[in-house]
Amino acid sequence: MKKIIMTMAAAVVALTMNAQGMYVGGSMGFSTTSYDGSTQRTSISFVPEFGVSFNDHIGVGMEIGYSTDKDESNKDVKTVTSNSFRFAPYFRFTAFQLGKVGVFADGKFSYISSTDKTEYTQVGKTNVEQTVNSIGLYVQPGIAYSLNNKFSLVAKFGNIMGYTSSKPDVEGAKATTRFQFMNLSNNIQFGFYYNF
Repeated sequence: MKKIIMTMAAAVVALTMNAQGMYVGGSMGFSTTSYDGSTQRTSISFVPEFGVSFNDHIGVGMEIGYSTDKDESNKDVKTVTSNSFRFAPYFRFTAFQLGKVGVFADGKFSYISSTDKTEYTQVGKTNVEQTVNSIGLYVQPGIAYSLNNKFSLVAKFGNIMGYTSSKPDVEGAKATTRFQFMNLSNNIQFGFYYNF
């Protein structure tokens, strides 16, 4: 693992030496659902991002994200908490620029490690904790709007096509695979960039 990280760090340094521009930013999300004033479910996500542009069309970047989701909709029986860490390098191609608006597509590789914990309130029920590891390859379209020379607003929309494989981290577990095509309404992200 240490060799992989060092190799990736060296690649990032080599790429940034030829960069035309750099950016940092990301997205955040928060949602809560309640019934009759009582919170039922809360979700929080934080996804920092950085990247480099080599010219007007080509760039590379990285997302490193964390999210947590707590479902208490049936807390008389159980509470389910999920914590996820995501690592997603990508290659970006900006198809065209119309004034301040740029349309792009990211070719991404993602790795997600998610730990789900189910806590039962019923007597005799044993709490369960499970880690699921997922890898994915997909193409995600997006739009960037330049507010000025330094700040941009960004929106990303699901994926044009994608493949994911998820497997619980237990001996003998089988992987679940999923293929998607034109799933643009799923997982819409809004964020911002600061451009150097």
